[in-house]
Amino acid sequence: MADLKAAFLRTPWSKPQISSQPAGNTTLVNLRTFYEVNWSTAGFQPGEVDRSVLRGIPVQIRPKLVGFTYLFGDGSSVGPTSSTGGVYPDGDITHVYKTSGRYPVRVDTTFGADFSIDGSTWDEIPSTVTVPGPSTTVTVREAKGVLVNH
Repeated sequence: MADLKAAFLRTPWSKPQISSQPAGNTTLVNLRTFYEVNWSTAGFQPGEVDRSVLRGIPVQIRPKLVGFTYLFGDGSSVGPTSSTGGVYPDGDITHVYKTSGRYPVRVDTTFGADFSIDGSTWDEIPSTVTVPGPSTTVTVREAKGVLVNH
């Protein structure tokens, strides 16, 4: 089991990128901002199988999602949750910024995994790993109304 756990920890994980709406990673103070996870094509995401050989025996490791933790850059977060978020109006991962600024937003992914030795049945690896995602800078601006007399 120690060799399986070590192989599990060496798995090249997919690192989800977070995207936001309104588009362009720019939003307004007090506006509900929607977030969504987009899996990177590099690395293994839940359900994909990493094949290797341990001590001459073929082993398969199949990652599974334990949860996402969304970090909004202003000290607040959501999670762990299995939700990948979404866009307006149905997305369920949202955040409202109270002050303007530039915020490093990311999603951390916690993976578990199942394993199969030499094509046998799948069993759970009793371990998890949390992989920090890359940061996306979200710019929050403050809008001010101005009355103009024509």
